[in-house]
Amino acid sequence: MLTNTALIVGVDVHRKTNTYCLMTQEGREVVPRFSLGNHRPGSQALVEKVRQIMQTDGFTELRLAAEATGWYWFHLFETLRSDPSLQDWPSELFLLNPRLTANFKKSYVDLDKSDPIDAYVIADRLRWGRDITIPFNYAPELLSLRFLTRYRYHVIHQLASEKAYCTAILYLKASEYSNEDKQAFSNLFGAASRAVLQEFSSMEEIAAMPFENLAAWIDDQGKHRFSDPLENAKRLQQIARDSYPLPEPLQPAVNLVLSLSLKSISHFEGLLKRLDTAIAEQMDSIPNTLQTIPGLGPVLAAGIMAEIGGVQRFDCDEAKVAKFAGFKWRKSGSAEFQAEDTHLTRTGNSYLRYYFCEAAFSVQRCDSEYGAYYQRKFKEARTHRHKRAIVLTARKLVRLVVRLLATNQPYLPRRI
Repeated sequence: MLTNTALIVGVDVHRKTNTYCLMTQEGREVVPRFSLGNHRPGSQALVEKVRQIMQTDGFTELRLAAEATGWYWFHLFETLRSDPSLQDWPSELFLLNPRLTANFKKSYVDLDKSDPIDAYVIADRLRWGRDITIPFNYAPELLSLRFLTRYRYHVIHQLASEKAYCTAILYLKASEYSNEDKQAFSNLFGAASRAVLQEFSSMEEIAAMPFENLAAWIDDQGKHRFSDPLENAKRLQQIARDSYPLPEPLQPAVNLVLSLSLKSISHFEGLLKRLDTAIAEQMDSIPNTLQTIPGLGPVLAAGIMAEIGGVQRFDCDEAKVAKFAGFKWRKSGSAEFQAEDTHLTRTGNSYLRYYFCEAAFSVQRCDSEYGAYYQRKFKEARTHRHKRAIVLTARKLVRLVVRLLATNQPYLPRRI
């Protein structure tokens, strides 16, 4: 009979089935490894089996871990978290980074690859401890917000990828069009620029068009918002004359691909607008003081709050939040030698790191203290100046964000 000990459960999660390994804190397996369906009956069968083992063998605590594989773990965790038959025992559920268990598995000698073995490795990694993430817990409103902010992250990267592809195709039609020194429009993907790329089958048509007619057409496409449409027309015709001519047989295919790519860009931009509106509406019901920071709007504040999930999970420790976001530099040294160059570990939550960096870029433009800090770090860096300065500014911003979330006080600029 065991007393004052935890039942360690490792789960290898899959779309259809979950494989389980149950062991004691000493590493002895309680029952042979088994598999159950990853559905409601399978999860309920696991709850019943665990409850019986806890009662029979005298376990006083349940600790379960699974790898963060998509969302296949969510319903299992929710079942274990909310099932009333397990409320008599303290329970902790852990989501492990797959890289954590993969590196741990290397410590074994010649271990095969199978679901039961993977479940054993996960259970043994949880039993071993150290560098295990904080137990899984969430506020429903923040988890709901996380779906929106993470999908926005996905759309942002899709949009950037589509713009890069579109720019590559654009080079075939007008090789000088995307040249920053010659651009006819400040926004390469603005309404007037898109009209130019879609209305004219070749740049030769633009070069041959009467200058006054082209200027009037540009002014009309820009809804009379250009300060000097004549200058835009002049630049556009210069681009048309300087660009390589595209062979006529290739023009239909290139124009079609370019038009479809521009439509995809418009689609992604529409998705962003809808997401930003939905995020802002949901943030209205979540009290916070992050938006009192200059340059930090509802979208960036939502991305940070949704990924942190409450600073109490990190004991309101800004160093723990920074490590969770991946703002940690690996030091290298031996004896009296200490390397000057340190590299960002780039581990942790990539979504949180992204929103912190985006927030830092916005805040440093609106707040003098953070602007001065960014400029100082920009000048200190020898390579990748902007990236290094933004990451360091984001690390500085972590301290302020944790402070405001912990105290719920508005931001007050530092007195000079």
